[in-house]
Amino acid sequence: MFKLALRQLRLDPSRTLLTALVLGAVIAVILILAGFEQGQYYQLSRIVLKRQADLVLTQSGVSNFIAVRSSLPQTTRDEVEAVDGVVNANPLTALPVIYAKGKLRTPIYVLVYDTIGGPASIKSGRQIKQGREIVIDESLAKKYGIKTGDDFLITDFRFTVVGITNEAAFLMPFAFINYDGMLDLFIESEIAPDLSTFPLLSFLLVELKPQADRDKVAAMIEQRVPAVDVFTPEKLADRDVNMGRLFFGPIMGLLVSVGYIIGILVVGLIMYADVRGRIKSFAVLKALGFPARRLNMAVLYQSVLLLALAAPLGAGAAYILALFIESAAPVYYIYLAEPGTLATTMIASLAFAVIGALVPLRTIHRSDPMIVFQGA
Repeated sequence: MFKLALRQLRLDPSRTLLTALVLGAVIAVILILAGFEQGQYYQLSRIVLKRQADLVLTQSGVSNFIAVRSSLPQTTRDEVEAVDGVVNANPLTALPVIYAKGKLRTPIYVLVYDTIGGPASIKSGRQIKQGREIVIDESLAKKYGIKTGDDFLITDFRFTVVGITNEAAFLMPFAFINYDGMLDLFIESEIAPDLSTFPLLSFLLVELKPQADRDKVAAMIEQRVPAVDVFTPEKLADRDVNMGRLFFGPIMGLLVSVGYIIGILVVGLIMYADVRGRIKSFAVLKALGFPARRLNMAVLYQSVLLLALAAPLGAGAAYILALFIESAAPVYYIYLAEPGTLATTMIASLAFAVIGALVPLRTIHRSDPMIVFQGA
């Protein structure tokens, strides 16, 4: 029956290709929706993991890196560096600000770094060398038409853009400055009267000696420095991802579920229309004595073959669409390399095909061999 199903598809290649394209479009939509959700989680995890630290210290009681306010006492750094096994405790400050240009407003997250913790990769331009320089995310650069060498105003303070990076998370672009730039911003800008609302030190990025046991050093820091909570970058990234799941999960789960439901309905309609278009062929097979069971198997095989053709088309379309979305709006990252997402989508698509194949079986069973002579 496999050969029969293959021949049925080859009888009308244009119809087969059109059907596969529609099925591929359904698969592409589901992959894009699921990939968008996974992309947000991927960005959340990478923001922490790219900071190049062995341990990340937050304010006691703060267990996230993103979307929270962490403020550490200035003396914390010396206390941490006095712990055996610690090489450096590098400061990192997070400043949520609003970037305004014309009538547009965009919330951005400015990370202030010293030695480590700065932009992990520069797509164009260079790293920061002096205080009044800034590296911004490419989504900001695209949205506002900013290039390296252009001015970048935060309140009324003027930075010069020296680099474009590709770091964003929680639908928010990031920017990077050093501590000289932060001090100039605080002293010379309109922010100065509101300094109490901004932390001077948010996190410490701890570098350990090569032979140091990370868990033991973390336990010693927790014991000797009660003002901080100690996390490995991986653990802190997991907490941010969990926070993202609480935020994105309900709405994205609904959208993906709707995508699956639409997929089942579309595939069912496609398979029904396809079988109705081949009803004369099935009528001839019934007249030749093919039992209903074998005809059923032929339809199921046909569905699987269509899926095998549609799956790479859908995956390719999703990849191209993801590139287009990321190019147009880099703050939205579509992560299609998640094995679980690909496996779930392919399994769901197979279910679509099987369910769609079951829809027209009643039509096949009731087909009359005499319809072959209708219109003759």
